[in-house]
Formats: sequence, C-alpha cells, structure tokens
Amino acid sequence: MSFNPQSPDATLYHIFRESSGRHSNLVCQRFRDESGELQSITYHDFHEELTSIAAGLLDLGFEKGERVALIADVGPLWLRISGGLNSIGLVDVPRGTDATDTDLKYILGHSEARAVFLQNRTAFDKLKTTLEDLPGLRFIFFFEPQKDVDLPGSVAVLSLDDLKKRGRKHLEGNPGAVDKVGASVLPQDLATIIYTSGTTGTPKGVMLNHSNLAWEARMILQILKEHGTPYGSDDRSLGFLPPWHIGERMWETVLFHCGSSIAFTSIGNLSKDLQAVKPTVLFSVPRVWEAMYNRILETVKQAPPARQKIFFFFRKVALSFRFHWDRMKGKSYHTNPVSGFSVFLERLGSFFVVLFLWPLFLLSRLVFKKIRGVLGGEVRYAVSGAGALPEHIDRLFAAIGIPIFEVYGMTETSAVSVARLKKTFIIGTVGKPVDDVQIKLVDSEGKEIQRPGQKGVCFHKGPHIMQGYYREPEKTATTLKDGWLDSGDLLIWTREGYLKFAGRAKDTIVLMGGENIEPEPLEFALSQSPLVHQVMVVGQDRKYLGALIVPDHDAMEKALKELNLAGAIDPQYYNLNEDIVKLYKKEIRARVGQETGFKAFERIGTFYLLPEPFKPGEELTQTLKMRRNVVTEKYEHQISQMYFQSGGK
Repeated sequence: MSFNPQSPDATLYHIFRESSGRHSNLVCQRFRDESGELQSITYHDFHEELTSIAAGLLDLGFEKGERVALIADVGPLWLRISGGLNSIGLVDVPRGTDATDTDLKYILGHSEARAVFLQNRTAFDKLKTTLEDLPGLRFIFFFEPQKDVDLPGSVAVLSLDDLKKRGRKHLEGNPGAVDKVGASVLPQDLATIIYTSGTTGTPKGVMLNHSNLAWEARMILQILKEHGTPYGSDDRSLGFLPPWHIGERMWETVLFHCGSSIAFTSIGNLSKDLQAVKPTVLFSVPRVWEAMYNRILETVKQAPPARQKIFFFFRKVALSFRFHWDRMKGKSYHTNPVSGFSVFLERLGSFFVVLFLWPLFLLSRLVFKKIRGVLGGEVRYAVSGAGALPEHIDRLFAAIGIPIFEVYGMTETSAVSVARLKKTFIIGTVGKPVDDVQIKLVDSEGKEIQRPGQKGVCFHKGPHIMQGYYREPEKTATTLKDGWLDSGDLLIWTREGYLKFAGRAKDTIVLMGGENIEPEPLEFALSQSPLVHQVMVVGQDRKYLGALIVPDHDAMEKALKELNLAGAIDPQYYNLNEDIVKLYKKEIRARVGQETGFKAFERIGTFYLLPEPFKPGEELTQTLKMRRNVVTEKYEHQISQMYFQSGGK
C-alpha cells in the first residue's frame, strides 16, 4: 500500500510510513548511549519501533481520539513514541520533565489523558501525589524499568520495552493491525494538544489536527526548495530544544519527511556535539543564538591582542559589506514613505562601498573560517524561531557566512506563518507570509493597517490555524474569529512588503503620561551589552521606565578591574556599590538614548541589579520567554525600592 505524503489528504501516519520506506537504510537518528558513544538508528528500525509501540497500545485497548500524555525532554525516543501514537489516531499531549507538579496535574487532568509516558523517575515523583485526582489515568509507561513504584490499583505500570514486546506479539496474530487503523485516520482528526507554557494564567491546550501538521511540513519543504535551499538525505542536524515546543517538533518532522538525520544533544554538550556531528542545518531560538554569539566573542577575547584586533577589524569590514551589499541588491527595508529616487541614491552609494570593500571582504571569509568551525564548520544555513532575533546577532552570523533564516509563528499556527529565507533575506525583518497564509495588521480601533511603518496586532489565517483551545470555548472565541487568529503580536509592514516584529501587544507598558512603550526593543538594546546577562523593562503606570538587570558577573568584574575599581563582591550588595552602579548607569545611557534611536520617554530612569538569573519554569517559560507577570510579582519589593530611591512613583 503506497500513499503520497505530499497529498492534501496525508496524515502523520502516511508521513512516517512512506518516509521510512523511501529512506529505509539511511540513518534517521543519532544519540549517545550510557558510555557516551554515538549510536544510530535507521529509518527502517525507527519505523519498526514506532509500529511496535502503536501495536502495544492497540493490544491494551486504546482507541482513536484518546489522549496520551508524553512527559519527556529532547531525545531519540520522543518522536518514536509520538509517531506511534499519531499513527493509530491517538492524541499526544506533550510536556517536558521540568514542568511543575501543578502544571502536570492540570495538563493530565484537563486533557483527560488515559495514559502517560514518563522519561524518568523525576517526572513520576511530581505526579504521584496527584494520581488520586486523575481518575481517568489508567496506564503509566516508563522509558526505563522502575522498581518500588507505589500506585493505586487502578493504574497499570509498564516499561517501554514491555509495551514494545506486547506490540510485537500482537502483530504476530494481527500483522496489518497498525496499518488498518492508520489508514482510517483522517486529516481532520486531532493529532496533538500542546499546552502552551504561557506568560500569563493557566496553560491553554492548543488543538492541532493531522492536516495542520502535515500541511506545515509540506509547506516548509516546498518553500525551502523554491528558495534554492532544500533539505535532503545528506543533511545532518542537531536536536537540543524541548520537543514539545512546536518549532522543534516541526523541525524533526520536516527532517524525517525528507530523509535527513538528526543527532540529539543537550545545551551542556552542544559544543562537543557540534564538532562530532558537524551539522549542515540547525534550528534554534534567539537566546541560544545569543549564547553562541557571546561564545564566539569570548573565544576571540582569549586570543592574543593582535589576533583580537584582526578579528574586530574584519568584523567591521564584513558587517559593513553585508549591510551595503544587501542595500545595493535591494535587500533593505523602509518603514517610512521614501521616494524611488532616494532608494536609487542609496543603492548607488552602497555599490561604491561594496566595490571598495570587496577585496577585504574576501579576506574576511578566510579570517572567519575558524569562527565558523565553532558550529562544526559545515553549516549551510540555520533557522531561528520563537522570538525576534536581535539585528547585531543576525548580521554577525550573516557576515561570517552562516545566514540565519528567520521564521515567525506560534503554537496556534502549527509553527510558521511568515518566513525570511534566501530570496527574502532582509535582516531586521521576519520575511513575508508563506504561500496560502494571509496576514493582516489591525490598529487599536480594529481597522486594518495598509500603510507601512504603523504598528498593528497581527492576525493569521490559513490551513495551519489551530482547531481551538481544548475545552476552552470562550478563550477560543476570543482568539479565533471567522478563521482569523489574534496573535497578540505587534508587527509592522515595510514599504517593500516585508514584516518586522515590534513586540507584544499585551506587553505594552503605559506610563503615567499615557506614552505606550514596547519593552522588547529596549531589552534587545540592553542585552547587547556584555555586562547584561538578562533584563526586563518595567514601568506600568510609573513616571518613567525602569529595568531589572541580571548582570554578567564575569564581564562586570573584568570591567571594574580594568577601571581599577571594586573587585569581587557578593551579588546581594551590587546595588550598594557606587562603582558598580556608576558602571551600569553609564552602560544603560550608552545603549538606550537619542543616539541609539530611542525617544526621551523610552529612556531607562532607574534600575535594579538582581543577584539570581531568571530560570525556565519560573520567571521564564520553557521556551525562554519572559513571564512578565511572574517577574513583576516576585520582585515587587525591589521594583518599588528602585523607584522610591530614584524619586519616581
């Protein structure tokens, strides 16, 4: 039985089955075993394992449409299990093991999960105290066998190996059982409920069906091909983000679709595995790209002074060349009306700059060869999603020969609505809407924005839009109207028809004077400082803005030492040290002021240095987005204190 996975009627069952058949002998996944050695599994063996899991669940009486939770982190088993669930019409409900016990209880209860797959004992320990409140839960499947698991009699425990053995035995008597059920799964059938970590309130269960996910995978492959940057069976990638994050999930699905291989690692082992795997394509989020950017700069700073000067000279050359090359080719944007003649003069001026810098730019590629080696040396291009990529990071990677394609979307849009790829690579924008997706920007009065340069809330429409929030009709009705999804994101149309990210509508700070301010551009500007590890801008109903700053301790101590000022000091007393306070005042003024393009009311009037970093699951979501309400509540005293001391209200 053969089925074209590119068909509009394709489901995830078809993608997994057909791709495994086409690429049966190719390596599908790579991972490190307990001894730390890299192991691999072929597409054929991957599908055999997926089928055994699905058959085991059929043998236990699971039926299409039932929800099964999957509490696991990045690794090779995640896609095998979710693929097994989806191949027989079960609905996966994914989450990471670092979720709180409160969140896990809510997600399993609200989704009415009949079973849960658990990666480790840590996840189980969070659940065991709430099992009595989950009467619908009948099975717990551990990735590894567990001892001394004390459970109510109504809950059965099996290891993943036990489930697969059961599945293989079931297939002996029913050889076509999985294919029979899989073929009956329809595109409109629910595939997953992804509970967004959310920056406010309780998690919402985003319902995505097979059609949403299959269409998204087909679309991504198609647009990459159209832009001359297709994925293929020769490509290698690294997986290190949470797999329940829609971006990572779609990335793995797309790679599987086209026969590529993916190796799994962790943030801690990322540097080592970049060298071992030598990926050709990468997907990550802005904070990881920022960490890589900082690592590159730290590597350079450890070099002898002469080499440092060479690097920073050629960085300026490459950045300037890239800027003028893009402008000469028409790959620049304008958010304000501009005449065609002005654009012509811009491009002409850039032509002469490019002509002058061309020899130096060619030399810079040789200088940056070692820097590209930080990512393994073979990356063709990378992809960034789940937030706006700061321009200074964007330009540096482009300058050293690793363009970062940017995608914009959200869980509710199955990942991607807008993409900036090879032919639409304009730094500072997120690109253009992909085929069959409509985007409109709406102002505060509900009118659609037609003119470039004006901020508006972004609405999405297309075949990738969610089915709604699970068991939340009121929230669904608020977010989804006539097929248009209210993203809550603020974007701007450029004169050239590109979209530029401008923050979150819900994050808007309104000062006492009525000024509306988006904090993200300010936070991006401040985060470019080597002295700043993390930052959140505050100021709702205040006279002026303030900032909660997590210092980069090493960079701060180094800066103080160079100025012959205070040395090491307890982080609890940072705000009492005059040298440190002066250092940060000077840095803030340099980063946020008229010279850097900010208005007078956007300047930071006060700040507080925090001793502890923001952590995922607490001040940050699992995808590293700021939970502003949590930060504001946690540091309410410090915020009040910094405004009182500075004379603000």
